[in-house]
Amino acid sequence: MPYIDPSISWSLFPKFYRHLSAESLADLVRQVGLDTTNLVVREGYWVAQESIKSDLPRFMKAMEKAGVQVKFATAGFSAAEVVADPGLIEVLRDWGITEFRMGHFPLDPRCPVRAQLYEALQQIELLACVCERVGIRAVYQVHQDTLISSASAVHKLLDGLPQSAVGVELDPGNQSYEGLENWDYAFGLLGDKVTAAGIKDTGVTRDLSQSASPGKGWTRFWTPITEGVTNWHTFASAAVRSGFNGTFVFMPFYHEDNPQKMTEALSGEVAYLRRVFAEMQAQVLAPAPTLERLGEPV
Repeated sequence: MPYIDPSISWSLFPKFYRHLSAESLADLVRQVGLDTTNLVVREGYWVAQESIKSDLPRFMKAMEKAGVQVKFATAGFSAAEVVADPGLIEVLRDWGITEFRMGHFPLDPRCPVRAQLYEALQQIELLACVCERVGIRAVYQVHQDTLISSASAVHKLLDGLPQSAVGVELDPGNQSYEGLENWDYAFGLLGDKVTAAGIKDTGVTRDLSQSASPGKGWTRFWTPITEGVTNWHTFASAAVRSGFNGTFVFMPFYHEDNPQKMTEALSGEVAYLRRVFAEMQAQVLAPAPTLERLGEPV
């Protein structure tokens, strides 16, 4: 029977914590109840792509000293970049990174969609070959306003490719903007290719003074998962049934100008989702009632 593996990693995408030192980031991870943080490879963060060979050792050594094991990277490497320069992911592998979130395939409204999908398929196949050889997994995160925004779309992109080389990061927050599908369908369709999930959510509000505008005044905004539109019980139930054992990547995209308030909300999110998953695990994996349990003779 599928089960939630205790090796699930509860991680942080520290987009709005780049003001912290690596040591302070490790302290934050423990403070909010997470296991680890994503390595961010991005200009202006602890590790920049241009100086990855010098930045990466410093960051990883600081995390190791703080007792935080980092295995997952958020990197914007495009498939074409990695195919042209496998050294980008070889250095990640050499420092213990086992997975990296790759760059997205953009959607160009000026070009035929089918032609863009065909090109993306060619690129991801080449990338999978490189990742298989290097020994690291590329993870494709579904994202609104890109070529791949849903479980169905990413299934077509990765179908037939080895799970050891390419995986999927579902994202309820992103998919509330575009690409939302039934969670049992999404996990069931993708199976063990779901190796990560972006943990973030959105809310909606309406400005009636803009009711005559094309959008009729409706706006979607980032919010803690304790307040957003996603049914996390449904998400958790589907994940448990599928046997998900990957990485939950918490993405606090709210209160970005108030780190203290953001951290308090993040702590609440972590506690909330741990509780939800415990409840769903108990329900989904509970033994089926037998006639004896129901009080009937057997």
